Amino acid sequence: MKRFFIPFSVVFLICACHSSSSETTESVVAKSDTSKKNYLPVAYYLRAEIALVDSFPLRIMKYQVSHGKTDSGIITTAVFDELAKEFLIPELDSARFESKFEENSFIDRSTDLVSFTYSTKDTGNGLKRVDVLLTPGSGYDKLNSIYMESISKNNDSTLITKMTWKASRNFSILHIRQPKKGPESTNQTIVVWDSRE
Repeated sequence: MKRFFIPFSVVFLICACHSSSSETTESVVAKSDTSKKNYLPVAYYLRAEIALVDSFPLRIMKYQVSHGKTDSGIITTAVFDELAKEFLIPELDSARFESKFEENSFIDRSTDLVSFTYSTKDTGNGLKRVDVLLTPGSGYDKLNSIYMESISKNNDSTLITKMTWKASRNFSILHIRQPKKGPESTNQTIVVWDSRE
């Protein structure tokens, strides 16, 4: 299968910049004012993953979990594409993403994964957090997973959406509705095209 990679040198440089403790606060501020942000292309990764599934004759399973019951069945790539569109939200557009989100990155020695976390202080509706995990390789890094969290509020309730994309394997969308009156409800959609662990 085709894989999508990030040059390891890019990740190394980004992580080194974030973890450097020898620079003064003034030099870090000066650098951030003059250098362009170079965030990971999250929307590109997601579109590439969707295209990968569309290009192979795979058996795609959908599991719907609601009110303690699970329904399952095989779906077509057209249905897969429709469900996967929920990940392609406008806030991932690079200009908007870079202007509203701050990046933090580190290498997790316990899992040997490179972690990039994007968060915003914006308290309105929309995307609130994006986590990207990369698996370091020899000269490149491979996408491991993407996690996104968004909030939508109206007069009656709050909808929290938590989405996880496991590269080349599956995705999950969890909707948590918290009404101002009445009990909380959850609805989860899981789509699997490769069930290997």
